[in-house]
This record gives sequence, structure tokens and C-alpha cells, in this order.
Amino acid sequence: MIIEDRPALAPLTTLRLGGRALAAVRLERLEELSRLPETLKRIGGSPHVLGGGSNLLIEDGELPIVVVRPLIGTGDKDEPQPLGRESEHCGTEGNLLFRVDAGMRVPHLLSWCVRHSLAGLEGLVGVPGRVGGAIAMNAGAYGCSVAPLLRSLTVFTPERGVHILRPDGWKSAYRRFCLKEDCSWFMILSAVLALHVSTPPALKSVFRENFRRKKANQPLREHTAGCVFKNPEGDSAGRLLDAAGMKGVRRGAFFFSPVHANFLVHDVRSGILGTSADALALIAEARQRVKERFGVTLDLEVRVWPCLS
Repeated sequence: MIIEDRPALAPLTTLRLGGRALAAVRLERLEELSRLPETLKRIGGSPHVLGGGSNLLIEDGELPIVVVRPLIGTGDKDEPQPLGRESEHCGTEGNLLFRVDAGMRVPHLLSWCVRHSLAGLEGLVGVPGRVGGAIAMNAGAYGCSVAPLLRSLTVFTPERGVHILRPDGWKSAYRRFCLKEDCSWFMILSAVLALHVSTPPALKSVFRENFRRKKANQPLREHTAGCVFKNPEGDSAGRLLDAAGMKGVRRGAFFFSPVHANFLVHDVRSGILGTSADALALIAEARQRVKERFGVTLDLEVRVWPCLS
């Protein structure tokens, strides 16, 4: 276990924004989890699990939080562990089961899927984070999401330690995921995913098309935290923001992308210091404009640390 005092958080996020935490605790071995609650109690502050930092807007300043960095193995050398076929009584006997570490990068997992002709995760093309974060957000696109592919999770909670959950142990919905058990916080350690075999040409075609669509319609090369708002039922947050005139609207070093109005971009090359106050003010303005014009209150998809009251 490595404890870093007052780490800068901005470099750990795709938005490149954030102040300093009280500490960062990086786990190196599974056995260290038994000491984690006592370590966090000694440090103080609120625990926040940080993986790839791709869906976060972290406030500036000295923050009363402790960042917990989960086990990340050996990065791109890791591969999912095959567990055999899904049992016939599940009605999906064509699926193959794989255990995947939560610290694996999503792009690495997708590359592995393409090499092995395994389908199911095509909606994660272009997602830059780690598997644990993709599960915690129930990430996806183009009709695919992570939760329906989950067959079990190995998680850690301060109350129960390391334990395994089946699908009746969590709840999921559009960009939502939570455990049913009472816990102060949780960390995903690994997941068992059910994937199905596809033909290499068909799978590569889907991946290429999904990436082409994302590249054409999203600012993939900019510093963003992904979509700012969730899509309201039956509509698109991007469409509402565009119609409300938010494309290109700037405040300080932040602006809503002219490519896609639901992406807040941090212009790190502007020479202006990007602040969380500017980012949050711009988000509030966008929400207000949509509310006034359409009567729709947009819900945040991006996570804000510390949590907004």
C-alpha cells in the first residue's frame, strides 16, 4: 500500500481539473484491503475511488477527500480470464464467461475482444476509462451497456470486506449502478462478463463504424469528462443544449463543444487558468437555458467531487 500526501488530482482526470486531496491510497495487493478501513480512518476525510478519471469534475482547492486507487495489475499485459460457457439454464448458453479486473483499461479490453472475436462491448468504443468505472456508470452507447453483460462482481465494502455479488445484489438503469446492500461506499475489484462469439469481419465492422460515428460527433481529442448531462427520456441532452444555444459558449478556459453540445471542453492551450467555478457556472447556465426553453431539468451524468449538495 502506497500513501501519497496531498496529491494533485487534475493530472489524474481526463478533464484536467481538480485541487488536492488529503491523500491518495494506492493498493498493490489484495491482502491490503483488510487494512484499508483503518488506514482511511487514520487519514480522515471522505473516501473516493478513482480509476481512469474519465467521468469526473473535481473542484479546486484543498479537498476533504481521500482518493483510493484500486488494484490495476500490470496494465495492458493483463488479459481476461476465461471461465467457460454460461450454463444452459440461464437461456444464454452461447455466451462465454470471462473474469476481468476492474483496473483494466477499457480500450485494452476492447482490443482484446476484437482479437478474440468476442462481441457485447461495442458500445464502449471511445470510452477512455477503466472497467470498474464503466461498470459504476453503466457505460455504453448505440444500444449496448455494461450491466446486462454482468454475471457477478467481486467488490469491497468497509462493512463486509471482499465478497462476491450475483445480479440480485445490484441495481442498474440508464447510467446508474448501485449495490442493494447498505454500505458507506464500495469498490469494484473484478467482474465476470458474458460475451458471445462473432465473426472477425462483422465485429471489426461494428467497432469501426461506432468509432467513426463517435469521432465525427464527439470531441474525442479534447480534454473532456464525457457527456455532462444524461439524456432525458425520449430525447437527447445534446439536442436540447444545441437548441438552447450552448454550442461554443465559453466561460474562462471552458466551453461547450461546437462538435457536440453535451461535452464540456477544458481548453488547456488557452493560456487561461481553468477553474471549477467557471466549469460549474457554465453547467448551471446550460441547465437553466434548457429549463427555461423546454421545461426540462437535465440531470448530471458527470460526477462532481466533492458531491454537490
